[in-house]
Amino acid sequence: MERSYPTGKSDLEFVGKYHERFAGLRWVIEFKYCSNAELRRLNTTIEEFTLRPDDNEQIAGYVEGLQREYPEAQVASFVIYCFSNQGFRIFAV
Repeated sequence: MERSYPTGKSDLEFVGKYHERFAGLRWVIEFKYCSNAELRRLNTTIEEFTLRPDDNEQIAGYVEGLQREYPEAQVASFVIYCFSNQGFRIFAV
């Protein structure tokens, strides 16, 4: 069964230049914000916070679109959660 992911634009994308050592590499980065109130509501700490399934699906859709458009590219994807004034977590997807 073929899976369909949401499409759209990622927050940030790095593209390696065709004539340099990073040629063919693409890094897709999605930023998410979580307020202090939301973090308390989730009853978790920054260290215990896990990647949300919806955010995973969202970035998977961006990667899928890039791979269709540039099948030769090596795509790496990341979700960065910013926790108000407390810190951040980076998830390699």
